[in-house]
Amino acid sequence: MLLEKLQEHKNFTAHEKDVAEYILSHLDQISELSAGELAKASYTSKATVVKAESKAWVKWFSRFENYSYCRDQSKKRIDQLLANEPVTAESTYDDIVKTLPALYDKAVTNTRLSLDKNSMKRISQVLQKAECIDIYGTGISYILAQSAAFKISTLGLECSAYESINSHYLAARKHKKNICFLISLTGSNHTVICMAKYLREATETYVVGIAGPYHTELKKWCHEIVEIPNRDALLSLDVITSFSGATYILDIFFALLLSKRYEEHARSSMEMLNHLSLLWDETYHTKEKNE
Repeated sequence: MLLEKLQEHKNFTAHEKDVAEYILSHLDQISELSAGELAKASYTSKATVVKAESKAWVKWFSRFENYSYCRDQSKKRIDQLLANEPVTAESTYDDIVKTLPALYDKAVTNTRLSLDKNSMKRISQVLQKAECIDIYGTGISYILAQSAAFKISTLGLECSAYESINSHYLAARKHKKNICFLISLTGSNHTVICMAKYLREATETYVVGIAGPYHTELKKWCHEIVEIPNRDALLSLDVITSFSGATYILDIFFALLLSKRYEEHARSSMEMLNHLSLLWDETYHTKEKNE
């Protein structure tokens, strides 16, 4: 649109045509020129350029100038991000094998340093007294929820993972002490925000968000927010760091539950091992007799 208007020269004075022609011939340079420099370069006067500001084509030129500036700034930003990417087109198998452990370690360290100790203690106190533990997530976050729910269930606790709200299920457990975790790697997942809103408004559930940095809206509906620090990244490796950070947070809560039930869990584990040992012995002796 801008170039077409400049090429038409509609309602341009002779000097304005000179300015327009210069712009068309030097599109790669005009974003760096001031009005005075443009006037000098086009052999016109600054007054001509300034006077023409009321005309639409100058407004279009300004937009083009702003666009060029934003484009250049975006390109610089992209170049900076790409320069910091741990995996590039030149990365070899050995490079990647060495890089990923460092990436995991950095993700966990950054998450550890960002934790609010007082907030974690408050969550832990509610968690230890909870009769039911629900973990919500969508997409890849649901995989995290399933993994965490399985681990906690091995402690003999009632824990489940969900992708959506089941109002009938929640109503049936309304008299139980319930805590829920909502996972959003970005912090801005609309579905997760809606679930948090429902849980906070319609139930007595203690709501904890495990979320990326864009959690302003989600935070409104949570009793506590545990932030996953997102790596400033352009490519998909930020999924690895966010996933690792969230896993670390969930494992902290699992370990806190385990520590309070250590003796009970150790005893049940020994009983299970003894039971498996007896089954193995019976199977082995039966096999010997048959042979």
